[in-house]
Amino acid sequence: MRRHLDKGGSLSFESFKRILDAYNFRYVGLHGWGEPLLNPELFDMLKYAKSRGVITNLTTNGILVEEHVKDILASGLNDIAFGIYSMRALDKFRAGLEKLLSERSQRNLKLPKTYFDITIYRDNYNEIPDLIETAIDLGVDAVILHRLFNIYKVDRDVEYITREEEEMLFRKVKKMSKERKYRIYLPRRHVLPCIYVKRSIFVTWDGKVTPCCYLPDYYLGDALKENFKKILRERSKFIRNMHKHPICAKCIW
Repeated sequence: MRRHLDKGGSLSFESFKRILDAYNFRYVGLHGWGEPLLNPELFDMLKYAKSRGVITNLTTNGILVEEHVKDILASGLNDIAFGIYSMRALDKFRAGLEKLLSERSQRNLKLPKTYFDITIYRDNYNEIPDLIETAIDLGVDAVILHRLFNIYKVDRDVEYITREEEEMLFRKVKKMSKERKYRIYLPRRHVLPCIYVKRSIFVTWDGKVTPCCYLPDYYLGDALKENFKKILRERSKFIRNMHKHPICAKCIW
């Protein structure tokens, strides 16, 4: 459940419960266009989801993790991914990550699983192997690689690598994974209809439903006001015509 691009706000605990109870989600990812650890009711949401048997994940920039280590470990959170793009960015949350990993080990806990979620782009292309090696050395459970999504050209100076460079990087990463016996998730081959839209649905902080976090203005309905079957029918229509959508047709994510 994510923050909308052009409006600020936080999903309330009451709204979270209403949506979870009404639509019977099995997996909830609390992340998107905002920092989930800024939400003062986040840990109430995670505990409630756990009480309902729902698997939970959040993606964070890591900066606030150090002050919330005890809350994170007590919440029942299944997975925590650290959105990272450079060694310099890692330095901003390394202390918090090390504290989380240390506390988890001391308590002999298996959860939450930890991940580096690395977006691939031109400027960090040569740094990615070092980031993976650092993840291994720190004891992070796995690394996830994503292609850059910049179709909207929010930052015109940021570019993706060439197909040949991607193939070289993936060969190197696969070799590292095999040699170090370490799990690294590579991006899937992008096809339409998109597997992410087929397997998930996105809800904004104020209850609006979209087919994808990269389509913030394409509303399928309102999770707090409308029947979910109606929303799913709209979603099915979108999936059938996804290849015609100007953003989906260009997406490589």
